[in-house]
Amino acid sequence: MKKIRIKLNKRGVVILIALLFVVSAATTFFIAQAIKRSNTPDTAISDVDVSPEPEPSGTEDLEHGSEDAESEGDENIEDSNITPSPTPVKKAIDFDFPKEGTRPVAVMIDNEGSEVLPQGGLGQAQIVYEALVEYGDTRYMALFWDNLPDYIGPVRSARHYFLDYAMEYDSIYTHVGWSDYAYRDLELYKIDNIDGVMSNAYGVFWDLTNDRSNYHDTYTNRERINKFLEKSDYSLSTEKNFPLTYNTEDVNYENGESAKEIFIKYSINSTCGYYYDEEAKNYKRTRLGEFHIDRNTNKTIRAKNIIILFVDNKPIEGDKYGRQHLNTTGSGKGYYISNGVKQDITWIKTFRTSQTRYLDENKNEITINPGQTWIQIVPPNAEVRIR
Repeated sequence: MKKIRIKLNKRGVVILIALLFVVSAATTFFIAQAIKRSNTPDTAISDVDVSPEPEPSGTEDLEHGSEDAESEGDENIEDSNITPSPTPVKKAIDFDFPKEGTRPVAVMIDNEGSEVLPQGGLGQAQIVYEALVEYGDTRYMALFWDNLPDYIGPVRSARHYFLDYAMEYDSIYTHVGWSDYAYRDLELYKIDNIDGVMSNAYGVFWDLTNDRSNYHDTYTNRERINKFLEKSDYSLSTEKNFPLTYNTEDVNYENGESAKEIFIKYSINSTCGYYYDEEAKNYKRTRLGEFHIDRNTNKTIRAKNIIILFVDNKPIEGDKYGRQHLNTTGSGKGYYISNGVKQDITWIKTFRTSQTRYLDENKNEITINPGQTWIQIVPPNAEVRIR
């Protein structure tokens, strides 16, 4: 093969070198661009922030059409159609019903002035009576059926008309001292009683203070009363029927007037009130304008039922202490209040030893709701406001 030889002069050499430079530069440029194009996606992913992955929509889930997604969707739809279980109606399970055939313990409790506060046991008793005594003050009689608390008091002396109500339950009457009339009737009616001034009741009562002049500090309790009863010859059972009838469940009364606030003024010394709690369906009790607190719980006393009886009273003629006599027998008007409703009633009590009957407007015996009952024995001229 014949070799071709090209002889270049000086000018040709310069042109050839320039041409080779241009070809080389162009080749380098195209190679660099190719490399850049191949590397661009990776560089973009690594150099920029990545937005969070959006949550898949329901449409996207259906488009995927996976069996798991379909089964989960069915479960969710099924759960959403389940009807919630109804909230059970709250029954009076916290209330200790008076036990038929069991004798209750009735305790006289002081309500004179502010030294008595806080009183003990009024919040736990199933039934509490309030009635006037001398000087415009009132006194309580609290009845307990197997639920005596740790503090009951201050315990005070007997009054004869309270005995009329204590006998309705064949109760064991507990007190410290008596009026002359009560002393007579305790003997006359052979009422089993625990009297703090008698030697056989030693140890049943104690004083909260060491002040001998303080007669507002005498207390008793479950343990001390039960020890006394164990040693006594008192029967703990009775054949007397309970004088009131309870509803088996809480009842909202339709016939009656609104009774959300009750105020009773016995005298300037003694007032009480009740404020209805819609949620709890009971009444918060007040005493002299303040919520009435029980010593055992340090909580406001709450009543389920309030029975107001208008009963004639008069000072006992010739009594130097201004003691009262109440006409507990006969008949009179009153109110039964529960769950924010007031009903007019008539009370009837034939003899001092007989049980009070409570009749509605149709002359039927009333039935009361399960819960604590306060029976307010009120003079006819007392200020009573209900709204």
